[in-house]
Amino acid sequence: MIRAVIFDLDGTLANTIPAIREGLNLTMKLYGYPEHTDAEVLTFINNGARELVRRAMPEELRGDEETVSRVLADYDRLYAETYYHTDRTYDGIPEVIAALHARGLGIAVLSNKQDVFVKRLCEQLLPAGVCDVAQGVIAGKPTKPNRFLSDLVAEKLGVSPSECVMVGDSDVDVKTARAAGMAHVGVSWGFRDRKFLLENGAEAIADTPAELLDMIEKMIGMRGRRTC
Repeated sequence: MIRAVIFDLDGTLANTIPAIREGLNLTMKLYGYPEHTDAEVLTFINNGARELVRRAMPEELRGDEETVSRVLADYDRLYAETYYHTDRTYDGIPEVIAALHARGLGIAVLSNKQDVFVKRLCEQLLPAGVCDVAQGVIAGKPTKPNRFLSDLVAEKLGVSPSECVMVGDSDVDVKTARAAGMAHVGVSWGFRDRKFLLENGAEAIADTPAELLDMIEKMIGMRGRRTC
């Protein structure tokens, strides 16, 4: 029985790469490090802001945790000046979320992005009142694909993990769903394509938001259905 849908944010709800790149390059410029293209930033994401910053830094500095922490603090400060430049979702996303909410499903957004920006972006991008939980990383706690955050979100929604379907565009989301015992639907319009998702274990993939809505509607009320 599916009672809730948990959406990834970056690459699933919206193209956040330009705003991330903008904040990251402001940080790199501050330290005199090389700046990066959108394509390069795509290879840095999915494992949280600390790993994003680490991967963007010169290779010889990546193992210096004190320096990584210092650069991360400046990235957090500078991304606060650029995150809101992500000012729209992918076409059709607000309608899908509103439709699922209207059907009585709990709606959550779970991201390895900093928690404050997850909450702000959900407020900025989604229709008012449709997102029940917006959850980002918690300092000192595991990030996706560890099940800690997904279990926390399920608890906040008042459902069991087995009653959730996770929707995401990356292998991290597939692994998170598997770790948590959740159903999973991949989306091919984000930062990883259909071929990549299939190679990383996704068994159900939506190519459009309308197809995603149809897939989830078919899951509602079907006991024991799993897609990964």
